[in-house]
Amino acid sequence: MPFFENEGVKIHYEIEGNGPDLIMIHGFAANIEINWRLTNWIKTLKDSNRLILIDCRGHGKSDKATDAAQYGKKMMNDIVKLMDHLSIEKANFFGYSMGGSITFGLLLHEPNRVKSVVLGGFIPSQISREQLEQSNKPMINAFSAESVEKVKDPLARQFRKFAESTGANLKTLIAVMEGFALDVDEIFTSFSEMKLKFKKIKVPVLSVVGSDDALTTNKTLVAELIPGACHFQIQGKDHISILPDPKFHMVVKAFLKFVNKM
Repeated sequence: MPFFENEGVKIHYEIEGNGPDLIMIHGFAANIEINWRLTNWIKTLKDSNRLILIDCRGHGKSDKATDAAQYGKKMMNDIVKLMDHLSIEKANFFGYSMGGSITFGLLLHEPNRVKSVVLGGFIPSQISREQLEQSNKPMINAFSAESVEKVKDPLARQFRKFAESTGANLKTLIAVMEGFALDVDEIFTSFSEMKLKFKKIKVPVLSVVGSDDALTTNKTLVAELIPGACHFQIQGKDHISILPDPKFHMVVKAFLKFVNKM
């Protein structure tokens, strides 16, 4: 079971398949198994890509600190360290939800390491640290509650159930949310500055969301602001049900086939 260390934090990763490198970063409260294996993504992509799969810190088999300072931009740095550990100069990226935000941060701050990007279930937005802290409150309250039955907010209740089903550490997940809030201004900068960076993006970008995804607002924003970016919506799918959907798999596989021939 391979691990690497970043400043004393043990990070679990796996490698599957053959072909151009594709780094896959899972969603919040998920892990390699839940996000990628049980949804058939590994089976779909491993014949044509060398899949580099990471359990983000705080998730899966990686270390699970409960200090918010251990998350945020450190989760981006883990990806860079993994690439260095495996002697990968540049790679294709596929991030889902939280993994999409990490991937997007790398696209903004480490563009020389990125060949192409798939953003699944993630649309960037203009949000300050204070706004993110406020929007996180229902989830933090849900993860702090004695039991899921005491959670009133329906979306937060759904995430609490999901987190329990994956065996996640609830205190750690609170730290992950708080860590992103601490660093959000530094990771994503102001929206006006972000839009200027969008115009300079030269690598292929694909965004895919479910039409019923309550966590994404302006679903076409990536395609509107990044030159040449593609956008797909999978009808009738929400943030969870889209992951195993064959149409999602087909779109990403076709995009990677195109990118890998460039």
